Amino acid sequence: MFGRTGVITPLAVFKEGKIVDGSRISKATLNNADIIRKKDIRIGDTVIIQKAGDVIPEVVRAIEEKRTGKEIVFKMPENCPVCNSKLVKEQIDYKCVNEECPAIKMQKIIYFASKNCMNIEGLRRKYNKRFSLQSFY
Repeated sequence: MFGRTGVITPLAVFKEGKIVDGSRISKATLNNADIIRKKDIRIGDTVIIQKAGDVIPEVVRAIEEKRTGKEIVFKMPENCPVCNSKLVKEQIDYKCVNEECPAIKMQKIIYFASKNCMNIEGLRRKYNKRFSLQSFY
């Protein structure tokens, strides 16, 4: 998942949407590589999910006893998955610093149109559909 500043946040994508406290969950942020390492969450794990606060889904932990041996230890990519620029680690975050990166440009437009700025409704959906940006999230 990309932010307008270029920070790339790992995202858990679930094979089947799950119902958690009345909400269908298909994705959850994993925050950063350090948290993934601390919780020992691997690609292919069966996990426990809860809502953090009222809305945000959180991966609590992996269920290690359900591991088959096919799970893959997560490693942050070295390059931006969109523009292929080298990623830079800043404290706990990995960041694409290429100001010409299409993902960063798009996130800046989406932020500008957001409720906190210009409050332009529907722009994110239109851009996602038009530019096939689902792969960025």
